[in-house]
Amino acid sequence: MELLQVITGDLLEQFGSGKEIPGSGSAAAFQGMLSAKLLITVISLTKGKEKYAPFFPALTQMNERIESHIYPNLCRLFQQDSDHFERTINSRKERDRAFRTDTYLHNKLSIKALEELKVAVNIPLEIAKLCAELGKMAAFVFDNGFQAVRGDSHVALSAAFSGLSSCLSIIQLNLKSFRVNDHLWIEQKLEETNPLKLKFKELDLLVTAKLVILENEVKENLELIKDINSLIYEYKGKRYLSDEDIEIYSVALQNVIWKYRMTIWGKNSSLHPIDILKPEYIFRKGLSYNCYVKDEIDTASENSKIQVAGIIDQRNKIVLISCKVKKEVQNFTFAHELGHALLHKKMVLHRDLPIDGSKTNRNIEEYQADKFASYFLMPKKQVIAIFKEIFLTDKFIIDENTAFNLVKKGPYALRIECKNLRGLSRKLAKVEAYNNQYFKSISEIFNVSVETMAIRLEELGLLDF
Repeated sequence: MELLQVITGDLLEQFGSGKEIPGSGSAAAFQGMLSAKLLITVISLTKGKEKYAPFFPALTQMNERIESHIYPNLCRLFQQDSDHFERTINSRKERDRAFRTDTYLHNKLSIKALEELKVAVNIPLEIAKLCAELGKMAAFVFDNGFQAVRGDSHVALSAAFSGLSSCLSIIQLNLKSFRVNDHLWIEQKLEETNPLKLKFKELDLLVTAKLVILENEVKENLELIKDINSLIYEYKGKRYLSDEDIEIYSVALQNVIWKYRMTIWGKNSSLHPIDILKPEYIFRKGLSYNCYVKDEIDTASENSKIQVAGIIDQRNKIVLISCKVKKEVQNFTFAHELGHALLHKKMVLHRDLPIDGSKTNRNIEEYQADKFASYFLMPKKQVIAIFKEIFLTDKFIIDENTAFNLVKKGPYALRIECKNLRGLSRKLAKVEAYNNQYFKSISEIFNVSVETMAIRLEELGLLDF
């Protein structure tokens, strides 16, 4: 019977039928086959994600090895173990029937049965070697493959370990059946199992270690949620909040995010403190919100002069952001809605932007959410550090040197061009070259609009006109 052509349910029935075949060797090969297929799946899912690009060559090589060598051979051994063990069983039955009738025939058939059993030892040895190889691959894929499907990676690792363990037990059990005159052959087979025993111990430790990693990540995620909830409990719904209170709150949140950065972004992420200033991630990982960027956002407002940039529904834990606004405005709106989630109890709130660009009268909640967004996306410490790195000063003052470095003209020309403090702050927020050095503008670094960055530079007293 071709076992691979049997429906899974029927195959399991055969394993549980009380008959000798298919036996434990085929079961071990099946575990290896399952490990191989799971690894192929994880590798396939990983290769579409640029985050894991450094590991693509190794993963590709593994995938080719599995598909061209390991899996086909496991399939062959899966069937071969069943077929050969059936011959071994038949030899034993034939031997047993001759026991009372023909002593010489019985002895001859006993020798034949042992010869058949030798092959039955070699098959699980092959399976064990393939499973050991799969286990090593599975550990690598667990560490460096798509982290969201490490359940599959760990099952692949566990299945490979189980297949190896099973084969070692089968081999030891079969070796007990041989006679004294086979001692050299037994020693040879025991010698062949020694490297596999080392692999067994290695995989045993890895199976446990990877499980501990997952358990620790659950605990870390729980601690992240608890720390964020602690901040929410302290500030949410607080009636009087000064700008200083809101800034202290945003810094406290940033510290929590930095502390748990590996939990939020994964261990393979190389992060700078500015890289953690992504409110959408905090919504998803820390607050369990679903976030969507949409073409249309429905609200009850019928004001045709107002464009809704974003909306938060705290009851249903959902945030909607309009794709009709610029990327940097989307980012600020995410941070604005994050401010609502952390500060305010009202269930549904939305950020409105006048289509003509004029100012609107904002209530206290909208003002606080904007302040939070500003402090969160442009933290004082980081803005000052980047500003000093770009403009080589703690405070930009117009003089011969700074004017030439900025516009290749004198101070008077720079003052005429900028007109006032806001004009200068806008200039510094968007400039991409200074002192013959080229760089991302400071507004682009912090992923905010030029106007938002200009206001923040003024708030921090980083320039004078």
